[in-house]
Amino acid sequence: MTALPIPHQPSSSTNSTSSYAAAKKNPVSTLKELVARLYREQHKVQDLLSSLGFALRSFNNLNQFLELIPLMAARVSDADGGALILFNRDGQVQRSDLHYQNPQVVQTIRKAIEKTTHQVTSPNGQGGNDQHTPTSLKLVQASFDKLLRDYLEPNIKLFSLPILVKNVEQGHLYIFSHDPQYNWTATRQKLVRLVADQTAVAIANDELKVELRHKERLDRELEIGADIQIRLLPRQCPEIEGVELAAFCKTANRVGGDYYDFIPTNYDQLGPKNSGDGHLTDDHSAYLPWSIVIGDVMGKGVPAGLIMTMTRGMLRAEVLNGHSPARILEHLNRVMYPDLENS
Repeated sequence: MTALPIPHQPSSSTNSTSSYAAAKKNPVSTLKELVARLYREQHKVQDLLSSLGFALRSFNNLNQFLELIPLMAARVSDADGGALILFNRDGQVQRSDLHYQNPQVVQTIRKAIEKTTHQVTSPNGQGGNDQHTPTSLKLVQASFDKLLRDYLEPNIKLFSLPILVKNVEQGHLYIFSHDPQYNWTATRQKLVRLVADQTAVAIANDELKVELRHKERLDRELEIGADIQIRLLPRQCPEIEGVELAAFCKTANRVGGDYYDFIPTNYDQLGPKNSGDGHLTDDHSAYLPWSIVIGDVMGKGVPAGLIMTMTRGMLRAEVLNGHSPARILEHLNRVMYPDLENS
């Protein structure tokens, strides 16, 4: 009879000790790895958001800043790519910026965006309406999202967040991923929302700058208009025998329709150097007839100032013809009425 060796069986105490040591070691190492990973991710996100804030403060060109948005959104959300689509107030696509790691996939996504843009902005699409209310603009943007998902390949995941400028949706920030295990977690949504909010701030700041420059131009034009209007008023009152004159005019706005004037009936009897300022060439010319005009154009601001300037020119020409005040006003009414009716 041959005796077969009995295989060595580990004791139950040895197995339990090894299992306990492994169980004790794995949670600790796993926790350390999670903490290290979280630390790295936190620093990466902080660096990216800090870079985005620096770009927002440093870039004077809005286009340069917007070109970075898809890259930043993809980085903070660990996605493969991102895209920024902005709309005009009339529902047309204003601009589209795209970033993707894979050059081949970039062309696929770009074609999908171009097809979607053409479909939305075509006369038969949602963007073909000439009158865009806020409701119709939302429909245009919702239609853009749906069409873009349809044109993309099935293996490309798409997520989006709106760009809200002064509580008005002006575009979408898209996230793309080829990873089947990619999840649109709450943390990633918050990070992409931060990027979208920074984008909205940059757009709002640029709009404010445009409005400010426009206002500065208008202020400058108003200053020029006010200066011209002041120069059109008499610099001083004429010297008329037996009459002492005084006049002052201050408009409510920079430019207005208040008007007064002293118009000589014969410029030949006035001094050539100060013609029209009231200084006469001899003692007898103090008895020269003068026309004194006081008027107030209905309304205020630039329109009233323009009418006042037009009235001044025609009135001075009528006075030189030697007509009576009633005849002069009749002529002015005939000449100015068609212009005032059309204005």
